[in-house]
Amino acid sequence: MTGTSAALHATVTASVLVGLPVTIRAVRAPAVEPSPRRAVGPGWWLAAVVGLLLVNQVLFTVYALRVRNGDLSYLGGYVPDGWFELADGPVMTWLADHAPAPGLLAVCALRLPSLLELPFGMLAYLTIVNWLDPRLYRRLTGTTVLALTSASYSITFGLIEWAMHTVYTTQDLVLRAVSAVLTVFAFGRLRRRPSAVPGTGAPRTAAELLAFAASTAALGFLALALYDSVLLYSMGKVGQHVPGAVVAGLVLAASRLAASRLRERGGPLPAGPGLDTLTTGLSWWLALFLIPALAIRYELGFGSRLFAAAAGLLVIGAATTAALFQVYGRLPLAGRAAAVRRWLLGLAVAVLVAVVAAAGGLAVPAVHTELRLLWSAALFVLAATAVTTTWDRQR
Repeated sequence: MTGTSAALHATVTASVLVGLPVTIRAVRAPAVEPSPRRAVGPGWWLAAVVGLLLVNQVLFTVYALRVRNGDLSYLGGYVPDGWFELADGPVMTWLADHAPAPGLLAVCALRLPSLLELPFGMLAYLTIVNWLDPRLYRRLTGTTVLALTSASYSITFGLIEWAMHTVYTTQDLVLRAVSAVLTVFAFGRLRRRPSAVPGTGAPRTAAELLAFAASTAALGFLALALYDSVLLYSMGKVGQHVPGAVVAGLVLAASRLAASRLRERGGPLPAGPGLDTLTTGLSWWLALFLIPALAIRYELGFGSRLFAAAAGLLVIGAATTAALFQVYGRLPLAGRAAAVRRWLLGLAVAVLVAVVAAAGGLAVPAVHTELRLLWSAALFVLAATAVTTTWDRQR
C-alpha cells in the first residue's frame, strides 16, 4: 500500500498544481456561446450511464446466481467488506433461471463498469456545475480541462484498482485507458449545449441558490446510494436505499422545476454583496475542485487524511481569494470603504454560523464519509444563504 500511497500523493499534487492555473484560465476566458441547435444536456447523459450500470449489474447478478451459484469467494478476497451482496428475490431468480447462455455474462464481473465509472463521475460533477451556472459549465468543458480531469480521475481509479488487485486488473486498466480517451471526445460535444434559459448565469436570488443546493444534495444522495449498491456489485442492498432514493428523487424533481421557473421568471440581481459572494464562491469552488476532486477523495481513504486536507484547503483558499477579488470589484465606488467594512463583517458572521452548521453535519451518523460531507455541505450553504440574505437586507 506504500507504493499506492506515494503514487496517490503525486496524483493529488499534480492535479492541484497543474489543475488550478488551467482551470483559472478557463474560468476567466470569454464565455462560449451556445449552439442554436438544441442538444442533450449532461444530466440526460448521466441518466443514460446510470441505466447502463444498472443493466450491467442485473446481468452480473444473473451470471453470479446461474453460473457461480451465488458463490463469489474467488473475487471476495480482493475487495473490502460490503461487496457482492447479491439480490436473490423471485424476479432475479426467474431471470437467472431463464437467461440464455449465462456464461457469456462473465464479462459483466469487474470489467464493463471500468468503462462507465469515469463518465459517471465526471457527468455527475458537470451536471451540478451546469445547474449552478451554464456559462461556467461551457467554460469548463473545453478540451484541456476535460483532458486533465479525465487523466486525474483515470490515474486515481487505476491506482485503487491496482491496490485491490484481482484476476481482472490488467483488463480493467486497459478498459479505463480506453474510457479516458473516449470520454474526452464524447464530452467535447456537450460544450455548446444551450442553457435552459439563454443568457442566464449563476443564481441571482436566495431562492435560486436554495433550489440549486437542494438539487445538489438530492443528486449526491442518489449517487451514494448507487455507489453502495450497484457499483459495489451489491444489488441486494437496493431495497434499503429505496425509501431514501424515492424522497431524494422527489426533492430533485421539485427543486429542478423550481429552479427552471425562477430562471424563466427573471428578477433582480443578487440582493447584495453577501449573497453575491456566496454564489461567486460556489462557482469558483466547483470550478477549481473539478480536476483534483477524485484524487483528494481517495487520498482520504488510501493515503493521508492530512495530505488530503492540505490539498483541499489550498483549493478552497485559491477559490475564496478569487471570489473575494471578483466581488470587491463589483462594490459601488461611492462609499466603498464603508461598504467593504460592512461586507467583510457580514462575511465573517456568515462563515462563523455556516462552519458551526457544517460541523453539525459532520456529526450525523453515516456509513460513508461522503454522506456526512454531503450533510455538512448542505447545511453550510443553507446557513450561509440565510445569514448573507438577512445581512444584505439590513443595508
